[in-house]
Amino acid sequence: MSGAAADICILTFAVDRPRELARCIAGVAAQVGAPRLRHRVLSERAEALRGDPYLAAWHDLVEWQALDGAPFQGASSPRLARLRDAALREVEELLVCFLDDDNAIEPDHFASLLELIEGRQLDAAHSWRLVLNPDGSLFSFSHYPWHDDVEIADKMYRWCVDYGTIIPGDPVMRDGVRGPAAETNYATVDMNEWLFRTERLRRIGFDAEFSSADLHNRTGEDDKLYRRFLAHAVRFGCTERPTLRYYLGGVSNLALTSGPTVDA
Repeated sequence: MSGAAADICILTFAVDRPRELARCIAGVAAQVGAPRLRHRVLSERAEALRGDPYLAAWHDLVEWQALDGAPFQGASSPRLARLRDAALREVEELLVCFLDDDNAIEPDHFASLLELIEGRQLDAAHSWRLVLNPDGSLFSFSHYPWHDDVEIADKMYRWCVDYGTIIPGDPVMRDGVRGPAAETNYATVDMNEWLFRTERLRRIGFDAEFSSADLHNRTGEDDKLYRRFLAHAVRFGCTERPTLRYYLGGVSNLALTSGPTVDA
């Protein structure tokens, strides 16, 4: 699987996590059976990151793009939606994905996603995720980690268990289409799990309008995109393989801040 028709652009937004970013870049570099990959790192601190000692072995494997402004002003999801939309407009490759700087992928991640897209003529495909604690140990899924309101988190946890998204004690999050279509449906797909046909994603676009209820419920731009996909009958499938290594402790589940502390 090679050639211009199968090229994939990987977009990574980064701020101040050079160790994690090195792990992210290494995972992309280790892909097997995948087409040509173009990995772009976009950051307001691009030069500082490029020169960081932790990235010495990896900084030449990616393209660096400087972003204007200051990172993490207020809630992160509306801003990330705008950043993703802007970056998407510059993508030339036929396939695109977003990989956060604190996550990593298994060596067959892209090959398995592309095989599904091409085999079934889909607009997009996604994987499952292996959820890890920040230290790399397996997360036991004794609770729902992405909401700090205990009552809401417990409700979401019970729903996920009821519909098989979560199996207590198992670190795999089985994202994708689950349960009946209703307001209480908490199914989603994490942004890092997707591989998209670029033009189809451009036509759908990202929703950067977030209500106070969206922010309170920790609705992410990936949750909104998943709902748009369902509303527009986008053709997508799931590999049902946990090829994304998802590390807790990022923006979506920090208890006290909306993003990492930025050092000058």
